[in-house]
Amino acid sequence: MWFPPALFDLPDIAPVTLPEADRPSWLFWILMGPCASGWLVAYGLAIYRAKLDKRVGIPVFVVEVNLAWEFTLSLILDQADVQRPINLSWFLVDCFILRQTLRYGWKDYPSMSRRAFRWMVFGVIAWSAVFHIMTTYELKDATGIYTGTGLNVFLSLSFIFMLSRRGSSLGQSMYVALAKGIGSFFAGWTVLVMYPGHHLFIFLFLTVWTIDATYCVLLYRKVREEGRSPWAWNRPPAEAPDAPDGLATAGSAPRQEEREPAVRSGASG
Repeated sequence: MWFPPALFDLPDIAPVTLPEADRPSWLFWILMGPCASGWLVAYGLAIYRAKLDKRVGIPVFVVEVNLAWEFTLSLILDQADVQRPINLSWFLVDCFILRQTLRYGWKDYPSMSRRAFRWMVFGVIAWSAVFHIMTTYELKDATGIYTGTGLNVFLSLSFIFMLSRRGSSLGQSMYVALAKGIGSFFAGWTVLVMYPGHHLFIFLFLTVWTIDATYCVLLYRKVREEGRSPWAWNRPPAEAPDAPDGLATAGSAPRQEEREPAVRSGASG
């Protein structure tokens, strides 16, 4: 049976087996420094914003998968020496985000009980840890590049989904969006310098950068639509959109209860 010839031939040597390119250490740190610090700043600002709004600043599923990635690649798996301290610093900060997720994250899943929500959180963390271990072992990915890059795409998309799901800027900040974008921008260039022949990484990071820029624009417009300044440091929490009549969920009642203490504290001030 005749088939048209393939447009692309598979390589004789799989790119995943190719070693890192030679590069001066100073170039690595010029790129990796802003990447590591950008993510740390994004985490710190997300924690701060979550305390103000009482809503998690990082999408719930991303917190779980990301925490598992940082845990396994800093404390479980044999990793590149230069990467382990960076992963561990991310993991320690992410533990604070996990605490906020357990406290506030259920508000994004109003039809789920808090008990079920906690089971979901720890279940996803456990599954993700096993997945990261198996994938890293299978690919012998000593730097966690493949799982980390794929996770970055998922993370960027999740921010847009979170903004759409909430219908407001609750828990979100332009400063978090920009810090995350800067971290991902330099992460991409770090990977491309280390693995210049890996076209998959070029495609994935172009995707990440495009999604991050889109999220910044959408969040900026949403905050302006709410009549607030996107650059206000202590911007008051946005009002959560009310559910349409007949579609109120189990989370609608607690929302009103949360507003009342805020009103009372404002009146007392």
